[in-house]
Amino acid sequence: MSGIYQILNTAKDAFLASQISMEVTSSNIANASTPGYVRQRAVLAATSPGEVAENAIQTGVEITTIERLYDRFIEFQMVGQSSQVGDASIRKETFDRVEAIFNETDGGGLNDMLNQFWSAWEDLSANPTGQVERTALANAAGNLATMFREYAGELYSVQTDLNAQIDASVTQLNGYLSDIADLNDKIVEGVSGGVNVNNLLDQRSELLKKTAGLIDIQYVEETGGAVNVFTADGRALVQGNSSWQLAVRDNGAGFYDVVYADNPTAPINDAIGGGKLSGMLGMRDTTVAGYLAELDDLAGTLVNAVNAQHASGYDNYRNVGGNFFEFLGATGARGMQVAAAILDDPNRIAAAATVSADGDNAREISGIKDQVLMSGGLSTLGDFYAALVGQIGENVAEAARTVTHETSVMSQMTSSWEQRSGVSTDEEMMNLIKFQMGYAAAAKLAGAADELLQTLLDMV
Repeated sequence: MSGIYQILNTAKDAFLASQISMEVTSSNIANASTPGYVRQRAVLAATSPGEVAENAIQTGVEITTIERLYDRFIEFQMVGQSSQVGDASIRKETFDRVEAIFNETDGGGLNDMLNQFWSAWEDLSANPTGQVERTALANAAGNLATMFREYAGELYSVQTDLNAQIDASVTQLNGYLSDIADLNDKIVEGVSGGVNVNNLLDQRSELLKKTAGLIDIQYVEETGGAVNVFTADGRALVQGNSSWQLAVRDNGAGFYDVVYADNPTAPINDAIGGGKLSGMLGMRDTTVAGYLAELDDLAGTLVNAVNAQHASGYDNYRNVGGNFFEFLGATGARGMQVAAAILDDPNRIAAAATVSADGDNAREISGIKDQVLMSGGLSTLGDFYAALVGQIGENVAEAARTVTHETSVMSQMTSSWEQRSGVSTDEEMMNLIKFQMGYAAAAKLAGAADELLQTLLDMV
């Protein structure tokens, strides 16, 4: 009779194994579209409780573990690639904004304003006392100064927007780091207590990718299940259930540096390494700041050259010319404007080289466009601006190529990850049928054992 009971126990184990396997399969199907979910599998093993005729017999089945099917190597690559994609995407977004500022394809840009400005001086040189020409020049100069201010202001707005994004990203990063530390604590506790922590591991893997999207990280998994996260230069961000929060600090120029919250005097901008934060810092402090500096250089050189020549001439009142342009509120392109005296009275324009009201000084000023004043005496004002626009175009194209490449690499990694760790609903449905058939077979086995037991009882 003990053999019959063993058959019943075996059937019971088969029932349980099939039921748990179907539960795991159901979870896979339900989470087929869940971001970061890793496919799971119930691992079955035969049990061997004894021997018959000196031979070991397998009399049952058991679930040894719920296996999480993932590739650690691909996951590590994806975490690193997330930093590259984050950096490239921010650069592409920012370059697109800069390109829109310097868009000269439809006309009406700074290049057109420069040409109208020089043409107005040429027209005035032909009729130095003409009120129409003087008014047209004042308007052209005003439009040019306005365009310089607008370009510089828009570039500065790009910087301030990036600065605000840096602040928000640091807050977001701190949340990720804190969550990773909390998950570390739960995972270590679960592993030590024999509790299934696969869902927690999925959540932590997703957080690692999100963290890497903001900042370049390295991480090491300990034997107990926790991961320690470090910056690219080895500074700790997460160790066990502890995390080190970041903060932002005003650098004195109106922008933020990234620092550790517990050491706010030491900026760690150079330790960011990659990710969106690195892209934001680089674009704000280097790329956009460089464009703004070149625009300031162009505006400053133009103002100085025009003012110097204008001061050597005479206006319609036979007075020596003063400054044609001036800076108000800010130096460089952001503060450039036509002198108030010129705007109030265009007769103050010193078009003449002498008191005889000739147009020679206006002709000299119009000739400034052909002088090699920029790049250490290597280019004219127009050539310098054309080179700046051309450089921006090259940078935009390079940023587009980079983000396309990095995204393509990530897509390939994601595809490999999906093949290994993603859920195939077709495969899971086949598994569901298989386990369902196993469950039905276990029921028949239990029924057969019941019949054997009833026959034996009838004999007694």
